[in-house]
Amino acid sequence: MKKISAILAVFALLAIFAGCSKAPEAEMAAAQASLQAAQQAEAETYAPDALRMAQDTLNAATAAKTEQDGKFALFRSYTASKDMYVRADALLKQAAGTAATEKEKVKAQVMELLTQAQAVLDSANAAIAKAPVGKGNKADIELIKNDLAGVGTQFGDAKADFDGGKYMVAKGKVEAVITKAQSLMGEIAAATAKKRAGSAK
Repeated sequence: MKKISAILAVFALLAIFAGCSKAPEAEMAAAQASLQAAQQAEAETYAPDALRMAQDTLNAATAAKTEQDGKFALFRSYTASKDMYVRADALLKQAAGTAATEKEKVKAQVMELLTQAQAVLDSANAAIAKAPVGKGNKADIELIKNDLAGVGTQFGDAKADFDGGKYMVAKGKVEAVITKAQSLMGEIAAATAKKRAGSAK
């Protein structure tokens, strides 16, 4: 009876070892799928810190699994790597969700910036059209017109990026458009004052 009990105990231990030595293939596959989903959600752009943490956890899980792979079957234990894969999976899902939220936020910001940029460009074009041109400022006005045309092209590029879903890229471009257009407004005012000063002499 004792011998049977001892044999059963050995089998029970072997079963436990077998369970621990089974590679966490399902958990690894789930984490890899979540990584692809996070990448498709552009987490690298909109949630870089969250994605980095998740990838570090995934890399650690892979390293732990690889270490156990190199051991003799009876001495393998994938418990730690399995837990890390599960953790990485959760973090990657969180990163994808954060990226989706942030992307929508940036989209709304860019929509407002595009409206602001259009208004500033319209004002600048109206101002340059009304600006007096003559001796003393003609060259300045021509340069400003060329610069305004270039800014208009940049604005078109920003809109194209926005329409293509590249909201972060569009954000940087449209902010540059606003800054340059506002600067040109100041140049138009200076060129106008220069012409008036020349006419007063």
